Amino acid sequence: MKNTRPTEVKASALEQRHCIASDLFPETLSPVTPARWPKAGTRAAAALQALIDGPQNQADYGPAWRLAAYVQSLEYDGWGIRSRLFKHPRCASPIAEYTLDLQDPATAAALNVRGGT
Repeated sequence: MKNTRPTEVKASALEQRHCIASDLFPETLSPVTPARWPKAGTRAAAALQALIDGPQNQADYGPAWRLAAYVQSLEYDGWGIRSRLFKHPRCASPIAEYTLDLQDPATAAALNVRGGT
């Protein structure tokens, strides 16, 4: 079998590009869709209000035990949330602290619709 082709697959020129292209006509882009507000009276709504008030972590969060689950549902609804691990005095291992990302376009748009923070 002298004429067999190699089984290696090489990426095409298009696949090898690693540049980030910006839009040439930004005015033609669709406007930012605001993040969805959770239903009033839900745990997600309470978590969002707490995040609007300031940074939150599970050890200090009072309304419920599943803060991370409510934060995740807010992220699914388009809210920009940042997290960082930190050492809490009452916890043996580092825990997450969540803050609302006010620079996120969907978050900023949702807060502007409701009158800001």
